[in-house]
Amino acid sequence: MYVEFSIQGKPPYKQAPADSSERENQKLYRHNLEIEARKHFPEMMKGDIKMEIFYTRAKGRSDAANNIGGIADTLQGIAFADDKQVVEIHYREKRGITDAYSIKISSLV
Repeated sequence: MYVEFSIQGKPPYKQAPADSSERENQKLYRHNLEIEARKHFPEMMKGDIKMEIFYTRAKGRSDAANNIGGIADTLQGIAFADDKQVVEIHYREKRGITDAYSIKISSLV
Protein backbone atom coordinates (compact mmCIF):
# COMPACT_ATOMS: atom_id res chain seq x y z
CA MET A 1 0.00 0.00 0.00
CA TYR A 2 1.18 3.53 -0.71
CA VAL A 3 -0.09 7.10 -0.60
CA GLU A 4 1.25 9.84 -2.85
CA PHE A 5 0.45 13.56 -2.93
CA SER A 6 1.98 16.91 -3.92
CA ILE A 7 2.16 20.34 -2.34
CA GLN A 8 2.86 23.73 -3.87
CA GLY A 9 5.37 25.70 -1.81
CA LYS A 10 8.39 24.93 0.35
CA PRO A 11 8.58 21.97 2.73
CA PRO A 12 8.79 22.48 6.50
CA TYR A 13 12.29 22.38 8.01
CA LYS A 14 13.54 20.40 10.99
CA GLN A 15 15.81 23.18 12.29
CA ALA A 16 14.24 25.94 14.35
CA PRO A 17 13.90 29.20 12.36
CA ALA A 18 16.30 32.01 13.22
CA ASP A 19 13.88 34.95 13.10
CA SER A 20 10.18 35.69 13.58
CA SER A 21 9.49 36.07 9.87
CA GLU A 22 10.89 32.62 9.13
CA ARG A 23 8.99 31.18 12.14
CA GLU A 24 5.75 32.38 10.56
CA ASN A 25 6.78 30.91 7.21
CA GLN A 26 7.55 27.56 8.84
CA LYS A 27 4.15 27.50 10.55
CA LEU A 28 2.55 27.99 7.15
CA TYR A 29 4.69 25.26 5.52
CA ARG A 30 3.78 22.79 8.31
CA HIS A 31 0.11 23.76 8.11
CA ASN A 32 0.01 23.24 4.32
CA LEU A 33 1.56 19.78 4.67
CA GLU A 34 -0.78 18.81 7.54
CA ILE A 35 -3.89 19.86 5.61
CA GLU A 36 -2.90 17.96 2.46
CA ALA A 37 -1.72 14.85 4.35
CA ARG A 38 -4.99 14.59 6.32
CA LYS A 39 -6.86 14.33 2.99
CA HIS A 40 -4.90 11.20 2.11
CA PHE A 41 -4.57 9.41 5.46
CA PRO A 42 -7.89 8.40 7.01
CA GLU A 43 -5.77 6.27 9.35
CA MET A 44 -2.09 5.99 10.12
CA MET A 45 0.07 3.38 8.45
CA LYS A 46 1.39 0.61 10.64
CA GLY A 47 4.77 -1.10 10.57
CA ASP A 48 7.86 -0.09 8.64
CA ILE A 49 7.55 2.70 6.09
CA LYS A 50 9.43 3.98 3.07
CA MET A 51 9.23 7.74 2.41
CA GLU A 52 10.11 9.24 -0.97
CA ILE A 53 10.40 13.02 -1.42
CA PHE A 54 10.92 14.90 -4.66
CA TYR A 55 11.48 18.65 -4.17
CA THR A 56 11.58 21.22 -6.95
CA ARG A 57 12.94 24.53 -5.65
CA ALA A 58 12.79 27.84 -7.43
CA LYS A 59 15.88 29.48 -5.96
CA GLY A 60 18.37 29.45 -3.13
CA ARG A 61 19.98 26.54 -1.40
CA SER A 62 18.30 23.73 0.43
CA ASP A 63 19.35 21.29 3.15
CA ALA A 64 18.10 17.78 2.38
CA ALA A 65 18.40 16.51 5.97
CA ASN A 66 16.51 19.54 7.26
CA ASN A 67 13.71 19.01 4.72
CA ILE A 68 13.44 15.28 5.39
CA GLY A 69 13.30 15.85 9.16
CA GLY A 70 10.71 18.60 8.89
CA ILE A 71 8.46 16.53 6.65
CA ALA A 72 8.78 13.40 8.83
CA ASP A 73 8.05 15.39 12.00
CA THR A 74 4.98 17.00 10.43
CA LEU A 75 3.59 13.69 9.19
CA GLN A 76 4.02 12.02 12.58
CA GLY A 77 0.57 11.49 14.04
CA ILE A 78 -1.06 11.83 10.59
CA ALA A 79 0.57 9.31 8.25
CA PHE A 80 2.28 7.20 10.91
CA ALA A 81 2.37 7.05 14.69
CA ASP A 82 6.12 7.54 15.10
CA ASP A 83 8.78 8.70 12.66
CA LYS A 84 10.89 5.74 13.88
CA GLN A 85 8.67 3.70 11.54
CA VAL A 86 10.44 5.36 8.58
CA VAL A 87 13.21 2.88 7.79
CA GLU A 88 13.89 3.84 4.17
CA ILE A 89 14.14 7.32 2.65
CA HIS A 90 14.65 8.51 -0.92
CA TYR A 91 15.17 12.23 -1.50
CA ARG A 92 15.69 14.03 -4.77
CA GLU A 93 15.90 17.75 -5.42
CA LYS A 94 16.20 19.85 -8.55
CA ARG A 95 15.82 23.44 -9.69
CA GLY A 96 12.50 24.49 -11.13
CA ILE A 97 10.31 27.49 -11.80
CA THR A 98 8.31 27.25 -8.56
CA ASP A 99 8.69 25.57 -5.19
CA ALA A 100 6.77 22.30 -4.92
CA TYR A 101 7.30 18.84 -3.52
CA SER A 102 5.72 15.42 -3.71
CA ILE A 103 5.71 12.72 -1.08
CA LYS A 104 5.12 9.01 -1.50
CA ILE A 105 4.75 6.91 1.62
CA SER A 106 4.73 3.14 1.25
CA SER A 107 4.11 0.41 3.77
CA LEU A 108 6.90 -2.16 3.80
CA VAL A 109 4.84 -4.76 5.65
